[in-house]
Amino acid sequence: MQEGKLVKSETVCRDGEMFYVEKVAFKDWHISLHNFYLISDRISEGHTIVEQKWSYEDFCDVTIRLDDCTYALNRQVEVIALVRSFRPMPVEEFDRIARPLIL
Repeated sequence: MQEGKLVKSETVCRDGEMFYVEKVAFKDWHISLHNFYLISDRISEGHTIVEQKWSYEDFCDVTIRLDDCTYALNRQVEVIALVRSFRPMPVEEFDRIARPLIL
């Protein structure tokens, strides 16, 4: 992610699948909220959204399958976490395998 201060960046193997995990921090929750939507739009720009699942509790948690990968974005007050697969995966499968990497 181009926005925020990098806190974590690593490639992780889980259940035989490779994932890229990144976390960035912001000065306050308002700036992180604003950037959450900017990042989501930028990542999916130019790609076909095949499937998506939003958390309707606060709209700051989303899993999106694109034509070339699946990713999840989660805003945790001042921190935004991203997990991206190296191949497109159904949202249900991605959440089962990769969701724990966000925490």
